[in-house]
Amino acid sequence: MERILIVEDELIVARDIRKILEKAGYKTTGVARSVEDAMTIIAESRPTFVLVDIFLKGKFTGIDLALQLNKANIPFIYISANSNQGVLEAAKTTNPYGFIVKPFRERDLLVTLDIARYRYEMQRQLQSQELSNSATKPFTGNRSTKIHRHAYKDLIGASASMIQVYQLIEQVAPFDTSVLLLGESGTGKEVVANSIVQASERKTKPFIRINCAAIPASLIEAELFGYEKGAFTGANKSKPGKLALADGGTILLDEIGEMPMDMQAKLLRVLQEKEIEPIGATAFIKTNIRIIAATNRNLEQEVGQGRFRLDLYYRLHVFPITLPPLRERKEDIPLLVKHFIQYYSNKLQKTITGVDEPAMQKLQQYNWLGNVRELQHRIERSVLLAKDNVIHDI
Repeated sequence: MERILIVEDELIVARDIRKILEKAGYKTTGVARSVEDAMTIIAESRPTFVLVDIFLKGKFTGIDLALQLNKANIPFIYISANSNQGVLEAAKTTNPYGFIVKPFRERDLLVTLDIARYRYEMQRQLQSQELSNSATKPFTGNRSTKIHRHAYKDLIGASASMIQVYQLIEQVAPFDTSVLLLGESGTGKEVVANSIVQASERKTKPFIRINCAAIPASLIEAELFGYEKGAFTGANKSKPGKLALADGGTILLDEIGEMPMDMQAKLLRVLQEKEIEPIGATAFIKTNIRIIAATNRNLEQEVGQGRFRLDLYYRLHVFPITLPPLRERKEDIPLLVKHFIQYYSNKLQKTITGVDEPAMQKLQQYNWLGNVRELQHRIERSVLLAKDNVIHDI
């Protein structure tokens, strides 16, 4: 049975939390009102999880306690009345397994605990995989790993940051874990999503891509969840949504930060209960899909400003992969240039062999605010305009 320590200086709140936990079958190891009290209880009876408020009695905060919990390898969840950006950023640095904002419902607490348990178990499984040796080896394009080489055919780079991305793909691909892809526009989030799918057991199943920013808010529910005949004016026949069409496979929700709040609540149910409710339906439909979400937004900031659900954020944040901007991996530019030159030379039926040294220096000195996508477009244009076999002007 899981043993939970409650670190909360408001005794009424602590009592309510204890009742909720014990009703749900959890055992509590006690209530601490300060960091000092918490450390005493932890030493006497090591808890499985700790629920910790940020602002406590005494000179130390919940964030100070979190640092000690990390050292002891004890997972924890924050409970706080503060949801501003500063608090979220400070909490994030301690790598919590969840964050509950007061006031909260009984369901919020129990779901957050479920998510935290899932994340903790997943982390333990992932850490047990024998991937440490590959961390120090450069990526040559002929790696001997669990993932076949073709899974990386559209991912180019040998920098340390890209090697880390490859390793994360290897870790998460075999599981059905939700993945959150983070990074600026043009860093290749959709390419990474495709690599995850191709390296998974769902690679022969449907892979459906949805750009949440490209669908009007009034249509996104019908697009994702589908509808029954007669559900609204003009619904002359039933139509399955993208989530139903992806059953057995994977769906990529690109620009997830643009999804309306009411749709976020429905998506949360898909993640938690594995079921969807078409518009006008009288019953839920069970579904088996893996969700990969992507965004270039700062979701912590969106949560702090009330534009993104905190529970959905943590449900998606089970396994985040952050793609580095091109300006932080400029050593990969020659590899990318070579790849794009070969691709567009074949496409445009030209025989371009490369770029001259001044052109390459210019490419490596540029800041690339549009990242790999901007570089790709630049090379396409240069190949198109090239007058001989080497690109001089770029």
